[in-house]
This record gives sequence, C-alpha cells and structure tokens, in this order.
Amino acid sequence: MEKLKVAIIGAGSIAEIGHLPYYKNHPKVQLVAIVDKDLKRAQYMQEKYSIHKIYSSFEEMVNDIKVDAVSICTPNADHFPIAWEALNRGIHILVEKPLTTTYEEALKLQKIAMEKKCVAMVGMTHRFRNDVKALKKYVETGELGDIYYAKAKILRRRGTPRGWFTDKGRSGGGALMDIGVHALDLAWWLAGRPLPVSVSGHLVKGIGPYNVDFIHVWKSAIDENNNIGKFDVEDFATAFIRFENGLVIHLEVSWAINGPQDEGLKVELYGTKGGLTLDPLAFYYEKDNVFNERKLVVDKNNPFEEEINHFVDSVLKGIVPSSSIEEGAEIVKMLEAIVKSSELKKEIKL
Repeated sequence: MEKLKVAIIGAGSIAEIGHLPYYKNHPKVQLVAIVDKDLKRAQYMQEKYSIHKIYSSFEEMVNDIKVDAVSICTPNADHFPIAWEALNRGIHILVEKPLTTTYEEALKLQKIAMEKKCVAMVGMTHRFRNDVKALKKYVETGELGDIYYAKAKILRRRGTPRGWFTDKGRSGGGALMDIGVHALDLAWWLAGRPLPVSVSGHLVKGIGPYNVDFIHVWKSAIDENNNIGKFDVEDFATAFIRFENGLVIHLEVSWAINGPQDEGLKVELYGTKGGLTLDPLAFYYEKDNVFNERKLVVDKNNPFEEEINHFVDSVLKGIVPSSSIEEGAEIVKMLEAIVKSSELKKEIKL
C-alpha cells in the first residue's frame, strides 16, 4: 500500500518533540516536507529526520508536491489560515492546541472539514496518557455515578515561556491558551463532554516578565523567538463553568505565581458514588459502610506517539478521531467566554 504523505508545518519544539519522531517511525507514513520561514531551522529538521523537501511557506509546498495530511505546529494565530487552506484542498489536519484563537474561526474549520470529508484532529495529548485512560474507564463504567464537580489546574511558580507565547497577536492569549486549554479539555472530556451554559472567568497579568536568579528559564528552539520582548497577555487565569447536566468545573492555571511549585496537570472528579484524582492516581468510594481509597497502577506510555498513531489510523481508516474538530471548537468557545467574562467582570451565558 502507498504510504501516507505527511508534511509538518512549523519547525519549533513541539514539532521536534511531539510529531516528527513518531511520523518518522510509522511504517505507513512518508515524511515528504517540513515548512518554516526559518529555513535554517527547517534544514536542521530535514537532515535529522531525512525529510524529502523544505519550504518557507505552506503555499509554496502545496503548489509543488502532493500531501495527504499535515501537522500544524505554528503559533496559534496561524492555525486558522493554514488549516483553512489545507482543508479546502482536501488535506487531513492535525492541529496543535488550541484549534483556533476564536470560536468563529473554529466553526468555519468545522464546517469545511465536514464538507470536504477530511479528518480534522486537535492535539490534546494528555487524553492519550495511560493514567488518564484509566480514569476514563472508571467514568464510562459508571463507578462515579453522577459527576457534579471537577477541578483542573496547572500552577507553575516561575515557568513563563519566551517568544510568541506572550504576544497576544500571535498567541491569542497567555497561560489560558497555552496550558489552560489542556487542563480544561481533560476535565471536560473525562466528565463526558457536557454542554456548557455559563462561564465566570478572571484573568490577571500578575507577575509579568521576571528575572529570577537560580531558576531555569524556558527558551524557544528558534532563536529569534527568544527576544520578542512583548508581554500583553495574562499569566494567571481562573474560571468557573456551569454545564447543562449540573456539572461545574473549576479551572486554575498560571505561568508564574507566588506560591508552591505545582507544575503537573491535576484533575479531580467528584460524583455521587465515587471520586477520582489524576495526581495521585486514585479512586475514592464507599463500600460496606466503609470509606475506601484505591490506588490505580498503570505503566507510563508515550502519549505523543499514541496521538500520532491515532491520527494516522483515523486518516487511513476514514474514522472520526478522538479530540475531533467539533470538540476542539467547543473548547475554544469556553476559552473565549472565559476571556469575555473577565473583561466584562461578570458571568457569561452561552
């Protein structure tokens, strides 16, 4: 069988860490191109992963070679125009989170993907972790009963990324769009993806640019992104989201906060029959009038590899992927409402 021809759009860290190695190792994939305006960086990736061609733009690539699918690993604001052009050409897409920076754009992509019958997936990598899949199994078998409350948080003490992440024009937002999207998606997905009805959000640029001795500073893989010097986004966000089925989700995320280090993604689910926590990985329930705490044991896996394999399988089999474009659009809708609520300083009805 002819191999799936895949191109990578954007040669930054996420492409190098989460996409290229696993496409390269997939027996049914041929890496045909990598695109980045920084041709020096693209050439480095070309040599490292034996990629056939490099291009400085998506348009240059699609006008030169045939591509079946692309991974879009660019700054957030570039997701929509590239995904739009790809889908219009019948090219399947895997878009790094978030799908887009506005709900209006997300709906346009959802519509064209359906019309063109393209596989369109959003890179919600945490869904592919073994510990998360174990929690999902407990939820789906009804062990929690009716879930009425969920908490999700990532609180970095000092972990603000450099470069385009702090430039709203390119990122669409700060900590909320960068890491909050993962926390919100995971809690919402685990709880069964209910319909949101209202949102109350609060965004703050509390710490901003900082210069702290003896603490590692995250740097971009592309040198020019390290010295943008623009910081017009929030570094802390919190939200309270109500859903049609009675669930509420409490979200907390930060790049920098004056508190204890708690960088890992934490999710807690509470139901009428039991509860679950991701860290520690445990199930809480009552049996024979005695309260129990059961630790869950799973092997660690590589969620990036599973995500790429799942996308490739979805394209080859023509099936709807996990973390579909419809679900990605719903997350963008909630993110947008959180921002609007913060700006208006009141709860937003959806």
